[in-house]
Amino acid sequence: MQEIKHIIFDFDGTLADTWPVMYQACAGVFQRHDNRKVSIEDIYGMAGPTELQIIDRHLANREQVETAISEFLADYEQHHEELVERNAAIAELLRTLKLEGFGLALFTGKSRKTLHISLDKLGWEIDFDKIVTGDDVEKRKPSAEGIEQILSTLGWSREHTIFVGDSNDDMQAGQEAGVSTFAAQWMSVVQDKHYRIQPERIFDSVEKFGQFVVDRLAKS
Repeated sequence: MQEIKHIIFDFDGTLADTWPVMYQACAGVFQRHDNRKVSIEDIYGMAGPTELQIIDRHLANREQVETAISEFLADYEQHHEELVERNAAIAELLRTLKLEGFGLALFTGKSRKTLHISLDKLGWEIDFDKIVTGDDVEKRKPSAEGIEQILSTLGWSREHTIFVGDSNDDMQAGQEAGVSTFAAQWMSVVQDKHYRIQPERIFDSVEKFGQFVVDRLAKS
């Protein structure tokens, strides 16, 4: 494998797990405005578009869409610290990678508004070189459009860039982009443990992944 210089991360399920707060906030607006109880499985079935697009597309009470989106964002922010773990190992990984000189980017299907709330609440003291959200692409994962945007904007070469995610869609997006793709299975809840497209490696701990990529930098 070539030297690793740049790392593109997925967000949910890879660097953080915001599904609990996203589900609670979504369930609240559907209950209040549609008098409809939605399960976590219902939300999984709607997933793909951003959280705000889910509300826009699926709320039956059309007159209340804007209000529902505002309420969702308020609930998401209010309950984030309660429902989303601040993972010290992830924070340390990102600091270490930045200090070692790796380029770091994010490609997530989340909306830019919810991602900014999450990044603020998680308190990582690093700047990503590029962030692509679900608002920034025409085609969602498993399309590689977001990865292609990052490579093009930053001038990163495919042979020195890796993509790290947790889902089948991530594995497919990485393959489509022609970059080495790794599976993160270090969260307490893993979205996909078996992949239709096999990643180059699977990591069950943040520390093992960090050591691997730092070793690849050192050996070049």
